[in-house]
Amino acid sequence: MNKLIVILSFLITTTQLWNQKKIDLTSDESLTKIFNQTEIKGLESMVRYVDNMVLNRKNETDINKAYHLFFEEIAQSKEYIVPFEEIEKYKFLENLDSIQFATIWNFAYHIDMISTGDTIYRNLDNFKMLNIKPYSKYMDYLKVIGKDDAYFKSLQQEFEGAGNLMQDSAEWFPKNHTKFDFNIPKNRLWAAVYLLRREETTEMKLDRYLKNK
Repeated sequence: MNKLIVILSFLITTTQLWNQKKIDLTSDESLTKIFNQTEIKGLESMVRYVDNMVLNRKNETDINKAYHLFFEEIAQSKEYIVPFEEIEKYKFLENLDSIQFATIWNFAYHIDMISTGDTIYRNLDNFKMLNIKPYSKYMDYLKVIGKDDAYFKSLQQEFEGAGNLMQDSAEWFPKNHTKFDFNIPKNRLWAAVYLLRREETTEMKLDRYLKNK
């Protein structure tokens, strides 16, 4: 009898923790109008991938709290924090269905010039970089939710105008993480996209690039 109680308690606790971690993106009506089922599964895979990293890094079971703790760490750290080892991150993203990947991302493989120290490197091929596409279904989604949310409107307009997330905006988000509830689908999805987008510095990439040549 005691063993049965222990097993039931474990199952109930495990279920509660799983439900606490998992987020139902389909509860966002704007999202379901933009993305099809296959694409939503891809978005959910990305969120789960980032969720697991954040929970493990902060040793937390409350996913909302874990995200806040991690963004606070990024905001307060004097060193640039890279959330994922890039080879593993790229492997995960490349294993997504190509349609799922294309809802947000593309890869660039060429850089015209890098200046570091007294050295200038030009026309580097196979120099892999992950980009958020300025025109994609995710941008369509930001435009829709931006009608009622000034932050997401500004994000979409910045990508459309500049083609990328500017440094000031990239730094603003972790510094202002308390303004966001990461149990809300649009916020959780953006947090996942933001952390996946957070690449190594150009210098870090260059160092590995030169070693592998």
